[in-house]
Amino acid sequence: MLDLVVIGHVSIDTLMFPDGRRITMPGGAAAGVATSAALAGAKVGLVTKVGEDFPKEWLEKLSSILDVRGVHVLPGKTIHIYMIYHEDGSVDAPVELGVAQRMGETPIPEEYLNSKVFHIAPIPPEEQLKALKRLEGKRISLDFNPTYMEEYRERPDLMQEIVSRAEVLFPNEREALIITGAETVEEAAKTLHGWGAKLVVITRGERGVLLYDGSFKEFPAPSIGEDEIVDPTGAGDAFAGGFLAGYSRGKPLEECMRLGLERAREVLKKEGSWSI
Repeated sequence: MLDLVVIGHVSIDTLMFPDGRRITMPGGAAAGVATSAALAGAKVGLVTKVGEDFPKEWLEKLSSILDVRGVHVLPGKTIHIYMIYHEDGSVDAPVELGVAQRMGETPIPEEYLNSKVFHIAPIPPEEQLKALKRLEGKRISLDFNPTYMEEYRERPDLMQEIVSRAEVLFPNEREALIITGAETVEEAAKTLHGWGAKLVVITRGERGVLLYDGSFKEFPAPSIGEDEIVDPTGAGDAFAGGFLAGYSRGKPLEECMRLGLERAREVLKKEGSWSI
């Protein structure tokens, strides 16, 4: 039996700099959560869609620590995310979806269905709801992404239904405020809990993590020197993965938090969002 199944995007990311440099690396929130959870000791399965252009060595890397029976290699192109950095400091992030459409309908292997916890990584809200309905009765966690911020803001009824079907939520502070319309992070946590989530885990960057399950608990950010930070990409996904590695195995919340913060600290020290 798997401890955790992660559903969502695995991408090809290209970073483009003003001086003409281009760096291509593996990405995708689902892979970020899944690799982190696996390195924190959980047995993890991954459910996603990639194209025939997805590098075989990347898939082999994933298969070295994960169950990849849920990775569907389809005719066409993998979702490709471009991070275009401009001289004025602004960033554009166009996305080519490729085969990664209708992610909420992605087939889940029969062998995965008795897993302890299912995590739905950021995909469009309508697709998250599709996945939630297919997994009705299961223990589910999910998180969010700024890409879909307008939908979070404009579809409060949809967001309330999504939250009502989840056991654990991992919004960052801005997402929590936008989704709920609350004025403070504490009010947002209470609202999300009131909508049905049993555990609300709000990440707040340098101010650490706020956890709410009917009462508040605060945890400091991971201790790391500025000179140790190589790339902040994927720290939130790594945190969620580490936390879920403990949560899916019934560890106390303090231990789940320790694992999450530990994995976040480690991914900050390397390039890219995968923990491997």
